Amino acid sequence: MKKMTMSAVVLAVLLTMGICYAASDIPNLVGTWSVQAEGGVILKGADHGSKTHHRGEFSTLKGECVVTKQQGRVLHGTFKSPRATEKFVAVIAMDNTGFFFADEDGFIEGQIINKDLINIIYRHSSASDSVVAVGTWVRKK
Repeated sequence: MKKMTMSAVVLAVLLTMGICYAASDIPNLVGTWSVQAEGGVILKGADHGSKTHHRGEFSTLKGECVVTKQQGRVLHGTFKSPRATEKFVAVIAMDNTGFFFADEDGFIEGQIINKDLINIIYRHSSASDSVVAVGTWVRKK
């Protein structure tokens, strides 16, 4: 019985060490990111939504994302383009490469390529319009 208990303790310690090691590999995304994206818009009414960054059937966007706070895998910040500014919250997936983001009217799924590059797909659908875009976030130095 003691041998089995000791084995269970050793296994628990090893698993905990693995979890702690993985947590230390969480990328730090705090900072300012230059955003470039290409997308498309379907206008549902007479005008775009107040937080819609993309305009036109085919759209190119340049913006800036500022990650102001990060606690573990959870991030907060703001996204700004020439047309609007909005708050966001995001998380880093358990594999430390997946990236998921929600702003005031849309969502991003992304992949962290390295400490200075994230590839993204953006989607939103509102009463005014629907948008889908593909782009990159590049960390400003």
